[in-house]
This record gives sequence, structure tokens and C-alpha cells, in this order.
Amino acid sequence: MTITDTIDRLSPEERRLLAQIADLPSPDLDVYAVAASTGTPTSHTRKWLGGLTAKNLLEHAGDVAARGPVYTIRPEVADRALALADEPGARTAVLQRYLGFLTTTAYNAARVLTPHHRVLGHASRPDPAEPVRFAVGHVALAWLESMAGALLPAITAATKYGDYQAATCVTHAAWPLFLYTRHELWIPSYRRGLAAAERWGDTVAIREMLVALAGGLRDNREYDEATSCLQRARTLAEGDLEGIAQCSSGIGACLHADARYVEAMPQLTAAATRYERLGHARGQALALILVGSAHARQGNPAAGVPVLQEACTLLSGLTDPDPLNISRALAYLGEAHSLAGAHDLAASALVKALEQFRSLRAPHWTAHTMEFLGQAALRADQHHAAMDWYSTSLAQYTELASTHDTDRLQRRIRAVTNS
Repeated sequence: MTITDTIDRLSPEERRLLAQIADLPSPDLDVYAVAASTGTPTSHTRKWLGGLTAKNLLEHAGDVAARGPVYTIRPEVADRALALADEPGARTAVLQRYLGFLTTTAYNAARVLTPHHRVLGHASRPDPAEPVRFAVGHVALAWLESMAGALLPAITAATKYGDYQAATCVTHAAWPLFLYTRHELWIPSYRRGLAAAERWGDTVAIREMLVALAGGLRDNREYDEATSCLQRARTLAEGDLEGIAQCSSGIGACLHADARYVEAMPQLTAAATRYERLGHARGQALALILVGSAHARQGNPAAGVPVLQEACTLLSGLTDPDPLNISRALAYLGEAHSLAGAHDLAASALVKALEQFRSLRAPHWTAHTMEFLGQAALRADQHHAAMDWYSTSLAQYTELASTHDTDRLQRRIRAVTNS
């Protein structure tokens, strides 16, 4: 039986569903995404997807954590099914509901993973009738990771249809994905999100895109462009004291990452002071982490340790927990203790940070903390331990395809070997 014959024998409901999902910009689809996109109850969607799979029009691609069974539509089936969509505007409506599902679900994941993340308003975004919510972080992150391949196609499709709000919001909602794991998608996603925000024309959205893009550029060692983004964002934040503090802290973070600690300190201390006056403990703590680190790396760990301890205290006292940044503060505190010669305190803080990064599934920070542990072991004259930590860190960076980091670790390993 040909594909055309099989499609012709479908029930009206199956034909409608197949036509509606044929043009969705996603490498695979699950019951919840299809139900939300087509406006169909999940119970009916599950039944019809099973029927389409049994008729070899869809393929069951596997079972994915946080999503359940996922399906793909064969290209030749999609081409035939597209011709079935004869209702004016049907494709646009399905795409809008799909983008609404992605955005709403990603924001629901962010509420668990990064509860301080702003939610951009988008009045025209349709919320799913049966939303997907998350109770624990690892499930929320698993969902984001499994949807990573759909992100750029979704942004592109929204932009193509002129829905710049949706393109911006779906980018913004996926923030924890870039922060925790998929660093390679960070810059391309936010470049597209920024372009969409500029066409949308919403100042807050443009600022959010600029600040987030700067974070990716900083991680990619593109410090000048990152700083330029933050300077532009700070100009747009005129009159918004918290926004100004956020951009100043970001500029300080770029300078810190570039080892320009003397230049970084005024930006970071100004941001910390402004955040303190606003009663924004989290922002104050994030700036203080790098103030303390800058003190320690400039040869004054005695000044850095209490600042880092203050940052840890502020973060631990937040109503909404921020485990990733608590772990960052611990890692930098461990480094400062190591630089001060307090080797036991250093090892304790760093091992605790490492355990937390592993439990949070934050691979870049896991590798970075193992590198800190290697440096701390060297300062304690534990060369074998240092080599073990460096080798483990190198393996993690290699798995992440982080060339700059692997090159640095290889230099560290050679230095220990030749010493």
C-alpha cells in the first residue's frame, strides 16, 4: 500500500493531526507537544499517535526522560501530509501554539532551575491547556536538554512568520539550558533572539538578550564584544537601578574572566554596593564572589576569603535557592583558601562544590572545579593528586569539546610532568 493510500484511509481525526504536525519545526515530537500544538487532549493525542505509528506514517524514535515516547515523521510522509492542511491560517495557528508550549514549558523548567530568571510578557502567547510542570531540577533540566535540538528551528520559524515576540521569548525561556549544559548553543541562540527582540522593539527584551548574549560571549573568551553588549544594555537601563547594577556586574565579570582584576574591581564593588542598597542579596552576592576572587588572585587572599564567605552566607539565606551560584561561591572560596595556604579548608570547600556541581549536572563547572582541585593539590605539594585531578578535568573538558580549556589543561599537565 502506498503512502497516499494509507493517508486516504485515515480517520478524519488522524488526518487532521498528521497534517498539523507535518510542518512543525522540531526534530521529534512527544504527546504533550503535539497535544498543545494541535489543541487536542493528551489522551486522544496518545491514541492517534499510536495509530499513525502502527500505520508506518510516524516512527517511534524512543523514550526520552521527562517527555515519554517521542516520534518522528518520515520526510516523504510530511510532504504528502502538508497538502492536507487546507484551512486558511492553520499552519500559523499550530506553530503559534507549539511556540507557546515550548516557551511556557521552558519557563516552568526555569522556575525550578533558575527561579530568579525574569519572565518576559507575551500577551499573544497561547498557554497549553494541559501544561507540563516540574517538581525537581534534574527532570526540568532533562526536558530542556531533550528539546535542545528544537530550539534554533523554533526561533527561525517564529522569525520567518514575523512573530518576533515568540522568537525572543522562547530564546529567553531556555536560559537554564545554556547556563547548565549546552554552551555551544548559547551564542547562536541569543544572536537570533537579540535580532528578534530588536524587531519586536521591546526595550526590556532587548536588554535581556544583550545581557544573556554577553554571558555566552564571555564564556567564549570574546570579552570585548561581551563588554560592548553590556555597555549598550546599561545605556538602555537608564533609570532602572537594578538593571544598571546587573550590567556593571556583568562588565566586571568580563574583566575578571580576562584576568584584568584591577579594572574589574571598581565595576564589581559598585554593583555590589548598588545591589545592597536595593536589598537585592542575590545580585550583591554574585558581584562579591568575583570581588573576593579578584582579591585572592591579586595576592591578597586574606581579604578575599571573608568577602567570599559573605557571598556564601547571602546566597544560603535566599528564599528561592540558587544552588549553582552557591556552588560557584564555594569553588572560589576553596581557591582563595588554597592561595592563603589553608590546604585543608581549600580541599573541604572544593570537594563540596564538586559534589554539588555533579548533582546539578553542570559539566563545565564540574570540570573547572576539578581543575581548581589540581591547582590546590600542587600548592600543597601533592603532585600525584594534582595529576589525577588534572587528568580527570581534561577528560571532562574533552568530552565537552572545549578546546581552550583542554589546551590550558594540557599545558598544566606538561608543567607538572616537567617539574
